Parts: sequence; structure tokens; C-alpha cells
Amino acid sequence: MKNRRIFSLRYKSLLILLLGVAVSFGMNFLIHEAGRFLIDKYYLNSKAVSQRLTDYQESFEKYVDENHISIRNVRDISKWLKSKNDVYLIIYNGDKIIYEAGFWDIKKYSDKLPGNNKSTSFLLDSKTDVDKTELDLSLRDIKFKEGTYSAAIIEFSEIKWYHMVNYISWGLSILFLFVVLIMYNNQIISHIMKLSNDISQVEKGKLEKTIYHKGNDEISLLAMNADNMRNSIITRLQSEKEAWEANSELITSMSHDIRTPLTALIGYLEILDSETYHSEEQLGKYIKRCKEKSIQLKDISDKLFQYFLVFGKEKIEMQMEILDGTIIFQQLLYEHIFDLKNMGFYVEMDCTDQSFLINADIHYLKRMFDNLFSNIEKYARPGGTVSIILKAEDNGLFISIANEVRNSSQVVESTNIGLKSCRKIVEQINGSLEIEKNQECFKVCITIPIENRVRTLSKLV
Repeated sequence: MKNRRIFSLRYKSLLILLLGVAVSFGMNFLIHEAGRFLIDKYYLNSKAVSQRLTDYQESFEKYVDENHISIRNVRDISKWLKSKNDVYLIIYNGDKIIYEAGFWDIKKYSDKLPGNNKSTSFLLDSKTDVDKTELDLSLRDIKFKEGTYSAAIIEFSEIKWYHMVNYISWGLSILFLFVVLIMYNNQIISHIMKLSNDISQVEKGKLEKTIYHKGNDEISLLAMNADNMRNSIITRLQSEKEAWEANSELITSMSHDIRTPLTALIGYLEILDSETYHSEEQLGKYIKRCKEKSIQLKDISDKLFQYFLVFGKEKIEMQMEILDGTIIFQQLLYEHIFDLKNMGFYVEMDCTDQSFLINADIHYLKRMFDNLFSNIEKYARPGGTVSIILKAEDNGLFISIANEVRNSSQVVESTNIGLKSCRKIVEQINGSLEIEKNQECFKVCITIPIENRVRTLSKLV
């Protein structure tokens, strides 16, 4: 139960979500670090930085020269800065800052500005002295309208690349998590659709179609239950088919079997009732015929009982009791052995001399042996050998009854209802009945559980 709970869809979904988030954060970290590495290596190397700085200086110098910009014309200088969103401009007159403006987020990236080892407030104070040696790489003399001034340009163009790396890393991470969840949901939906398709096939009557089930989650459990239901339907339909076939065979055979002896019986009774017989000998003959027809009708009624025993209630109502198996089986067997010998059969018997107890219904045991020996009388080769074995073994009581089979020209058609009723009786008392048959021999093997093995019959008494 705990394993099934662990593999439930709820826990699976939570596990997939946690794994997806963990992998997404891992991807975000790796992509972010890889992007920073590429930026530092290819965009922030000294050659690339120097080239961009030179381009900015030349651009500013060209702008000032072409437009004859005055150092006091702050508006025109700011126009150039606005066109360059990622630079910071500082103009010196000697050692004094007379102009500074540019990238708005300067405090965040102040480590790139001169004096980063001091307070950066000097950038806002036009009277602050600055050591120009800190700006040797970025200073350039620019000719304004009033004269030449030193301009320091600091560029922050890598910021946009860092932002782009952040956007890409988060975008890919979120996309990966979304794809993982979509794939998991598609897998769940695929299982549901397959289950729905299999059930639809069963609904259309294709009961041989196995409903696929694998795993321990709720969908697999539902599929397994649906497949068990399919198997139950097959079993029930098979039982109904067997019952219908047996019913058809019974009705067909009974309608003829009952009509024939019953018509003859009515005819003989009418003769006896009208006293139209001619002698006492003829009277005895008619009475004997009536008895034969009555016995024949009794056999038919027994067959009806066997039919309802097999195809009636699933469970037989038995009066179970503890019986001395040695005495009971010897009595039941010897009665039938006596009849078989009178009919000309040669009987071989091997019975146990040990006593044992069984839990069974004596009346149904008698009916079971009646059916088995009735089959021998009907279907065994006349005058053939009948072999009977009765042994008490460790795993139960073993009974074997074998007989020679009649020639094909002498075979009487059978519905096997008697054997089916025997199997049902044996299974009711937790035993088993197996049939072995070939062209020469027919054998029934019965195993019945022993309630208690006792030493000897004399000791039991």
C-alpha cells in the first residue's frame, strides 16, 4: 500500500515538478556562467575594449568638430550622449571636472570609474580634483570651440550582453521546465487514451483484446481492474455458452428419450388397465416392460439432476461431516465392483490398508461414484479390465479408476454432464479431478484432502 502511494500520480507529479525546477535552475546557472565566460573572453578582452573606446572617442571628436560644439553647450554634448546609451563622459579643464553625464546606473558599476578605491561622490562635484593618471587609457584631447579639453569616455556596452545572457538563461530554463511538464502530461494523457481505446475495443465485443497495464499509479490500477473485469466477462460468457450448449443438448436428447419410454409405458399400462392380455405369461411380460421403462425414465430424471447440479448454483449446498474414509470408500467401491463383475468386467483393485478421515457429504460422494461407474457400464469395452486404485498419501487421498474404451463402432454419444457434476462435487470438497483419455484407455484421477491420517483402522475403532 505504501509503495502504491509513493508511485501515485500526486507524488509522481510533485517529483517531476521538483526535478524539473532543480534541472532548470542548474541549466540557468550553467548558461549564465557560460555566457559571462564568453563575454569576458571575447567582448571584454583588452583588444576589443580598446577598439570600442577608440571608436567612441573618434565618434565624439568628429561630432564636436563637425558641429563646432562649444564647451558651454551642454545640450549639444548631451545629444551625443543620448545617442550612446552605454557610455559615461567626463570633460576636464586641466585637473578640474567641468562636465560629466552618461549611463544612469553608474553607482552599480562604479568599480569601472576612476577613483573606485575612494568615494565616488567626486563625480558629482565639479570642483573635485581627480588624478588623471587613473584615466590614461580613456583620456583624449578634444578641440572645442573655445579650445582644447581632455575628455574621458567610459563605456558599459557589455551590460546589454549580460542582460541578454540573463534573459536567455531564464527563458531557456523556464522553457525546459514547461517542456518537461508538457511531456509528463502528454505521457499521462497517452496512457489514458490507450486505456480508453482498449476499453472501447472491449465494449465493441473484442474481448480477446488485452487491456495494457503497467506500473503502480492510479491509471495502471484502473487498467488492471478493467482487464480483470474483461477476464470475468470472458469467464461468465464461456460459462453461459457451456450452459446454453448443454441446455440445447439436454432438451434435444431429453425430448426424444422421454417421449419414447413414456409412450411405450402408457401403451403397456393401457393394456394392463383394459386386461386385454391373453395369459399370465403375457401379463408378466408387460409388467416387466413397464418396470424397464420406469427405470429408463428414472435414469433420465437423474440426468436432469446432474444437469442442474452442473449449471445451477455455483456452490452446492452440502452437509459436510467428518467420515471414516476407509470404511466409506470401501463400501461405495465394493457395491459397484460387485455389479461390474456380474456384468462380465474383470476388476483389478488396489486399496490402502490405512485409516483416514475426510470432510465430505456422504450423499454426494455416493452420487459421484454412481456417475463414474455408470460411465463405465455405458462406455467401457464389454468384458474389459477395470483398474481401481485407492491410496492415502501425504498430500491427500488418491483415487484412480481406469477402463478400456469401446470400439469406435460401439461408442455411445455422451454429453459429459456426469463427469462435470463429479468435478463440481470434488472441487466443492477442495479436491481435484483430472481426466486422461486415449484411443484405448479412459482414466479418472481424483485427489481429496485428508482431514487426519490415523495409524490403523483397528486403532481408530
